[in-house]
Amino acid sequence: MRRAVFDIAWSTIKHRKGGFVAAFVALFFGSAVITACGVLLVSGLTSGIEAQRYAGAAVVVGGEQSKDIAEDFDPVYPERAGLSATVTERIAKVPGVRSAVGERTIALSAADRQGHPLDLGDPLYGHGWSSAVLAPFELTAGEPPRTGREAVVDADLARAAGLKIGDRIRLAVGTTPAPYEITGIVDPVGRQVSVFFTDARAAELSPHPDRLTTVGVLAEPGTDASALAGRIAKAVPGTDVHTGREIGDVEFLDAGQSRGFLVGLSAAFGGTALAVVVFVVSSTLGLGIQQRRRELAMLRAIAATPRQIHKLIGAETLLVSVVGSVLGAAQGFLVADWLRAAFAEAGTLPADFGLARNPLPAVASVVLCVLGGRLAGYLAARRVARIRPVDALGESLVEPAGLGRVRLLSGLVLIALGLVAAVVLPLVIPGQAALAGAGSSLLVLMVGAALIGPVLVKAVARLLGPLLSRSRVSGYLAAANSAANSRRLSGAVVPLALGAAMALLQISLLTTGQEEAKRQTAEGVVADWVLTSGGPGTGLSPELTETVRALPGVAAATPVGRSQVLLNYDEAGKPRAETFSAQGIDPAGLQALDLDVREGSLTGLTGDTIALSRMAAGTAGLDVGDTADLHLGDGVRKKLKVIAVYGNGLGFGEVTLPHQLLIRHTTSGLNSALLVTAAERAGGPAKAGASLGELAGRTPTLAVVSPDDYAAAQEGAYADQSWTSLIANGALLLYVLIAVVNTLVMTVTARSREFAMLRLIGTTARQTRRMMFMESWVVVLTALALGTLIALPPMVGSALALTGRPLPHVEPVVWLAVAGSVALLGWFSTSLPTRSALRAEPVAAAGVRD
Repeated sequence: MRRAVFDIAWSTIKHRKGGFVAAFVALFFGSAVITACGVLLVSGLTSGIEAQRYAGAAVVVGGEQSKDIAEDFDPVYPERAGLSATVTERIAKVPGVRSAVGERTIALSAADRQGHPLDLGDPLYGHGWSSAVLAPFELTAGEPPRTGREAVVDADLARAAGLKIGDRIRLAVGTTPAPYEITGIVDPVGRQVSVFFTDARAAELSPHPDRLTTVGVLAEPGTDASALAGRIAKAVPGTDVHTGREIGDVEFLDAGQSRGFLVGLSAAFGGTALAVVVFVVSSTLGLGIQQRRRELAMLRAIAATPRQIHKLIGAETLLVSVVGSVLGAAQGFLVADWLRAAFAEAGTLPADFGLARNPLPAVASVVLCVLGGRLAGYLAARRVARIRPVDALGESLVEPAGLGRVRLLSGLVLIALGLVAAVVLPLVIPGQAALAGAGSSLLVLMVGAALIGPVLVKAVARLLGPLLSRSRVSGYLAAANSAANSRRLSGAVVPLALGAAMALLQISLLTTGQEEAKRQTAEGVVADWVLTSGGPGTGLSPELTETVRALPGVAAATPVGRSQVLLNYDEAGKPRAETFSAQGIDPAGLQALDLDVREGSLTGLTGDTIALSRMAAGTAGLDVGDTADLHLGDGVRKKLKVIAVYGNGLGFGEVTLPHQLLIRHTTSGLNSALLVTAAERAGGPAKAGASLGELAGRTPTLAVVSPDDYAAAQEGAYADQSWTSLIANGALLLYVLIAVVNTLVMTVTARSREFAMLRLIGTTARQTRRMMFMESWVVVLTALALGTLIALPPMVGSALALTGRPLPHVEPVVWLAVAGSVALLGWFSTSLPTRSALRAEPVAAAGVRD
């Protein structure tokens, strides 16, 4: 019996290719998207970057670089968690250790012969010469450095600077340059440019002289690296001990951060993608089964039981789901590669970060797609299978008069829930939860709108009926078809509306955040000038602050440090840690910065105190006077008293700390900006401007910019972060667009017999094409109206969460571009298959079986 059912199902698929091809396409691309999400998730958990500078070490020991959270992914600290300089001696005593080499890494910049900063493409780092053995680096010419003013450079740096042994090179830590004589050249290793000083000089240049970056371990011959790592972990608890591929994590901090980025992105994006894929597949399969109402009704009429109908449709969907999802899963690895390349181009993922080629994501994708397809088939066949055969025959000729009460009520309830999540939640619950609720409400609203879609289509058709009827034949037919076949048109409207709504929401999130960050920075920086680092990979030296304060015409100079922190809090009884951008400022220079304080005051920002943005305070549930539990950038835990809550978090950082507290726990120990205020006395601004220009002229890595230019740079930084979400959702949006074309083509192709009958009773091919053109406008206008109405509540809610104001920012030209894209998509997807269907002779087409 089971084999007979599959034989019938296979025969049906062969003779009804159109509807099943559409379902196959939806499953194929849906499986590819889900597999790509799974690949990114597995890569975030297991992949990384091969060791380069530490390739010669058997074991590498670093500070604890992540926070352990039970039942959740461990977030990585953004700054280097260093080691005590005394740990090297303890490691050297462990059995199996041939030597333990303490290593320091110092960010540098270099200038050419004319004093212009060199852009080397890769970051430039300085190290002590003793650590050269860890790669190992080998001298190709010259000798090691002997004094504090000598250095060994790699061949890439020597070539870029046009220097050779015996020449002098100007190297700077932050904005403090010094000349060094080149005594040797080594071959480059990996994706960094290297300079080696004496160990003593490297310690002097390090922002944390009492701390080591890592300790590299060379093992005795025949020693097992894993066993040695275990012994070292016992000897020096409170450290991270790495072997093999894991060494890349301690060498490249961005590897661990990239894994966290991929896990977070794929988890959030994967859930949305799965919901959208199931939604689209359900819509496509439902439309295909709706087009077979007459066939299924005939089966009921000749005594087929509801169970047999379900078995038949289940077998059909199983065959299509398995083939489509298996073939699509294979392409998912290509989609993951494309996403990885796009993230690397956007700067959020290292270009050499490899993806895991684990088959598990493909298997999971196939299982999910098959189960989703089977469930969609069951739900779509439920009405045909359960009603009486006579009623089924009646419904096969015309659509049911209205929607069922359960469906209508379910749709209205989902729309109400979506509105609550979109608008009410941001008003009641501040922070990240409000933003997440507003964003996720889009799909809830879309499902609700899909359930009552036929009612919406019929309403629009009635509104457009008088306008369409001006064209006597084509318009009358278009108006009549749209009103009578609202279920069929709804199957085309809903995916198109979903694509428009997704595009509007994602663009709104990006532009609203950009504009708000720019506004906050422009209004918040009340200084006359801003000093920033004009060189690659550097910052401003702490001593520069006093230098600038002593310049003629300068009244005040306020240093600003940048980092990230982990804010710890409980959510539903479970510990959570959220990463927030942080800045460190000196309260003495608050006249140069306006953070829009809503509660409390920043004047007491010293010692163990903290100020939080409205977003950070809402996320952690903190108010003025409460104690914030956080981990600083290098993992040091602090409990700080909240003294203020402010509004300008997007422009300056969601967390504000005392300057020295933040800087002490950064890898570089450098400032990111210096806010300069000119004296008010006569000639003060002119003197300050001239003296700052002279200072920048003799400091190659120093740039003097206006507050407006600084604000534009902050807007660009927010855009870089937002582009990652836009890229991921762009892949999902592309899938929705494919589904839209798929559904529209399927809808039109299934009407070939209808077109033939119209032509046989005297309608011309031109009138038929014009009828379909007018119907396409019903679809397009309904989709645009529905998409805009669905996107508007999440846009308002997201704006409330981000800015505190219900005003999303979307340029009119963006909406027009989305509207134009929807119109073109709808028109081409309707007109081309219509022309194809009209090529057949009417008599032959009219004889085709349903």
